[in-house]
Amino acid sequence: MSYPMVHLKVAYELFVQHGGGWIERPGDFLLGSVAPDAVHFHDGYQVSLKEKSHLWEFGPRWGITLDSEGWLEAIRKFWKENQSVENRDFMAGYCTHLLTDWENDRCIWTPFREKVMQGINFDEVYGKYAAEAYGIDQWLYQNDRESSEIWRFLEQGEVCGAEDRILEEDLARQKQSLLHEQFAGKAVADVSGYRFCTKQIMEEFVDGCVERISEEIFIRL
Repeated sequence: MSYPMVHLKVAYELFVQHGGGWIERPGDFLLGSVAPDAVHFHDGYQVSLKEKSHLWEFGPRWGITLDSEGWLEAIRKFWKENQSVENRDFMAGYCTHLLTDWENDRCIWTPFREKVMQGINFDEVYGKYAAEAYGIDQWLYQNDRESSEIWRFLEQGEVCGAEDRILEEDLARQKQSLLHEQFAGKAVADVSGYRFCTKQIMEEFVDGCVERISEEIFIRL
């Protein structure tokens, strides 16, 4: 699915559109937008933790979604149940992450998997996708003019858990990794030869996510 900088960029653009009266704590909103992936920082991580944090149970294994509409309805239900919690900004960010991954699965990953997965196994297909998705995420961080502002907001985000979906201590580790490890000091990303996650594809994807999530979270409320 989408990598961290894509999630943060989508969330930041939503804040630009819907800040002011709606999003009171942008740091919490942006931290929430990466929070479902905090499970990767859990000791003894298993993919079942990711399925749980992403409300996903709609295929034979994570990455093969057979009921896209069912997943969307699960996200909608979760947001409806959590849109009035004390830290609504964090939960709006959390659902922004889920919707971004849902959109990625529908528009980028599944079409790529179905086109490429001809006689090679799932893990090899995902490896091809992940290499470019990671590179384009680094490129976006290095070239987006709002990166410093996004990181300033992210640092302000208050660490918390989310029901039984993620643990506070895992999110704390994820936040520190994002701020100080995953992007700091990396070589300049060369994405010139990419075919699956190009600059144009990702820029159009971010714009599409912002439009779709605006409807799902901010207009439906």
